[in-house]
Amino acid sequence: MPKTIDYPRTSYDSAWEVAEIVDDTGGKCAIEMAARKLDRKVSGSFKAIIGSAVKFGLLTSKREFLTTTNLFRRIKHAYDKREEKIYHREAFLHPPLFTQICRKFRNRELPVHMLDVMLIREFNVEEINAQSVAKAFLDGARMVDILDERNIIADIDQLAAQQGPRRELAAGEMPINLFKADAPSSSPTSISNASLSYTSTGAGTSAGNKEQPLFVPPSVSGGDAISQLFGLDTEDLDIPMPQPSLERSIPNTTILTHPSEDIRQAVRDVPTLATAPPDQVPALYTNEKVAPPPATTPTIDSGFRILISGPGIHTELSIQDVDDLLIVNSLLEKIRRQVSR
Repeated sequence: MPKTIDYPRTSYDSAWEVAEIVDDTGGKCAIEMAARKLDRKVSGSFKAIIGSAVKFGLLTSKREFLTTTNLFRRIKHAYDKREEKIYHREAFLHPPLFTQICRKFRNRELPVHMLDVMLIREFNVEEINAQSVAKAFLDGARMVDILDERNIIADIDQLAAQQGPRRELAAGEMPINLFKADAPSSSPTSISNASLSYTSTGAGTSAGNKEQPLFVPPSVSGGDAISQLFGLDTEDLDIPMPQPSLERSIPNTTILTHPSEDIRQAVRDVPTLATAPPDQVPALYTNEKVAPPPATTPTIDSGFRILISGPGIHTELSIQDVDDLLIVNSLLEKIRRQVSR
């Protein structure tokens, strides 16, 4: 059974170059296409570079297709060079072997001249890959500022603690919706500060049906929402308040908008009318059309009647004797003066 290699065999720069080629094709491409863009063949050495990119956490390889990772995108879209180097360091330490070396020699000098032998004896690296792995570690460690010019390995845990949380330039929470309406009250006839709600029952509404609330714009409750949002003063405006409609539930009852005094008196007797048989309910409270009373014409018992109607005049005179003609003549004289003007 072949041994599983969990360390990169090529440099970090070559792995990053392949990841950039995959990213240029949209973040996903076939291995053959990536090799073609680099003017290379799909050989063992090219697959070793792909394997290193996977070990560094820059790519994923599945079914001959390469895909960029979130770590690669964080490096690509870093805010500045400092943050970019922090993410490069995270990718470089992604292989467990490189993390073990850094922790073993933290704040100590690394034996560079015999690193390949140490990898073979202490970290179980194959002899055929020891030199390439040692070179990949030294080049990458210097690039991400883990190994200085004196070959001292920095404390990677302390560097991770100093970098702090990831920077976020955008706001963490969405702004509050200023136009969000208040929740309706549980009572259908209650009045809130933001809106006025009242109910109305139409003709034919039964007692078992639920009353539907009618929406009234906020302007009827002391100012509309737009004016209040921009600080406009609308308190001096004369806004007519809506009058609640009649809410008595009477079977087959038509609600009148402007009832007269006689009708108001009849409405007070609604409980009695509601329990009365339909044939005893006056036609006024039902939907049945009532024929208008026939027009009455004045009857003349005896004598003469004169009807004078016009601007400012509407009178009817009954002539019984000669003296009544004097009144008629005076009215006719008045009409003559108005017409002759």
